[in-house]
Amino acid sequence: MDAHELLGLAPGASAHDIKRAFRRLAMLWHPDRNPDPHALEHFKALRAAYETLLDGLAAGSDEAPAASDDDAEPADEGRDAAGGTRGADRHHDLTLTIEAAFHGGERTIDVGDEGTCDACDGSGEEVLRHTRLCAHCHGTGRVHGRTGLVACRYCAGRGYLTKQACPSCHGSGRQRTLRPVIAHLPAGLLDGDEIRVAGAGDPVAGAPSGDLILHIRHLPHALYRLEGRNLVLERPVSALRMLIGGELAIPLPGGTRTLRLEAGTAAARTLRVAGAGFPGRKGQAAGDLIVHLVPVLPEAPDAGMRGLLEQLDTLVTANHSRHLPDVALWEARWLHDTPDVP
Repeated sequence: MDAHELLGLAPGASAHDIKRAFRRLAMLWHPDRNPDPHALEHFKALRAAYETLLDGLAAGSDEAPAASDDDAEPADEGRDAAGGTRGADRHHDLTLTIEAAFHGGERTIDVGDEGTCDACDGSGEEVLRHTRLCAHCHGTGRVHGRTGLVACRYCAGRGYLTKQACPSCHGSGRQRTLRPVIAHLPAGLLDGDEIRVAGAGDPVAGAPSGDLILHIRHLPHALYRLEGRNLVLERPVSALRMLIGGELAIPLPGGTRTLRLEAGTAAARTLRVAGAGFPGRKGQAAGDLIVHLVPVLPEAPDAGMRGLLEQLDTLVTANHSRHLPDVALWEARWLHDTPDVP
């Protein structure tokens, strides 16, 4: 494929256009970013096309084209509070458990930066200790093109190589590093909240760095759910305990809390504790704790439990109009003093 066609350029493209096209495609096909098994070979072909076109421009002029500010990628810069230029803001999703969002605290986040490769000083090449036969032209210096034999672009027609793509950056001249950033998270972060870490965004030479903006995301939880700042959960409870009342332990992100359960029916009910839910932020009040109680009847009673249940049933039946009003009404309607049906 022609070098112009490979880089998506029209014949006669300027050095600025060539460099910009190569940078754009190199980011797409860099083997560190692209899992395609052919990414490395395609990346090498892109770099060879890039060098061929630049060499062609240099050969057609008295001197190599001088670098200009236009050759650089346009920086995604913003403005600081005083109106001056500063680095771009970085955006990062930070996923938290309900417990971590409830408590807040300190969190270390690895921010990826890209800079000049230290191994090749940004050239993308490594000088070989010994020359090596060019594998593309098999040492002939020529390959078949559209118009016949043409000079091999990988070895510039020499048939051998004195350089190879830098193994550290795979020929890109760029290197990705991780920079740890410490973020201080307030308690009570909701899904969708944003936290700004000043100066942790993109750096710009001679200007303030941008900020790192963290977008909070909650992991699904097996027990808790949030309705605004209200913390909601379901708690299975013995139906007998719901009848007689007493103390009930409730799990919270900050530890266990004991609530008073009033005696009542064995039907599902809800307890609500004002201000015991998610902590408030920015002048907002804390949410409520909402506990949905689900009655559960005993299962698989043993002999001892059956005896106690018989005594309980006898006591209840003795005054079933009070303790079992629905049963008493049904029996009064449908059970009469009539002979048994044979």
